[in-house]
Amino acid sequence: MMRGSKDVFTAPELYLLAAAFGGNVLFGLPEKERYQFQGEDIFREAHERLIEKEILSTDGKITQTGAIIIQAIEYYHQSAKYVRINNLMFAFREKESDEVILLVEMEEPEHYQLRILSKMTALRVLRESFPVVSREPHEDEKTFLKVELSHQERREAESYEPEQMFMNLEIFHINEEPRERFNARYYQQWLVFTKDEKLIMVDTVKKAYYHASQYWFLKVLFDEMDFPYKEEKSYA
Repeated sequence: MMRGSKDVFTAPELYLLAAAFGGNVLFGLPEKERYQFQGEDIFREAHERLIEKEILSTDGKITQTGAIIIQAIEYYHQSAKYVRINNLMFAFREKESDEVILLVEMEEPEHYQLRILSKMTALRVLRESFPVVSREPHEDEKTFLKVELSHQERREAESYEPEQMFMNLEIFHINEEPRERFNARYYQQWLVFTKDEKLIMVDTVKKAYYHASQYWFLKVLFDEMDFPYKEEKSYA
């Protein structure tokens, strides 16, 4: 995406739009104060870019397009849960909603693409972006959920550098207390990859290494993404 794309925003642009509903914190972005300390120019330039994108009118009023984008940012701001998968940050409405909000961290630093997706589209995005989601399970994976690796297997996994089949899955339930890394109800991080045709899942907080079944991996993913299992019957 080029910098001028209408659906790509800098963090200051997103904070300016969030101000419409009183939002001062956007999860996963640098803190707003970081930009405020840099002076007024950074927000004045962000304001001008929003006008160029026709999100604000020339007199600073919110356009119809701008209202839709601000609504998406408000949904993102209100989410009680965030799931980060590599450079994709998902936020959620009520569990029964068919929509998720996706904030994509672009290659250009502190630039983000904002989208609202149906859950079926979000699942398709994950399947297309992460081959491990569509991986065919081995027959013996029906007999177990996860098994901790032996000492030797762990040593080999620690030094292994996965390529295509790699996912960094982080889960944040922000209303859970205490908000600290070692509270699994608040935060979890899993590294998911394949090695020698085995699915490996690493609990980075507990420093535990598992040989996991595809079914268990997808249950973790589907539960946290609020995907209905009927959307992926072969893995339900």
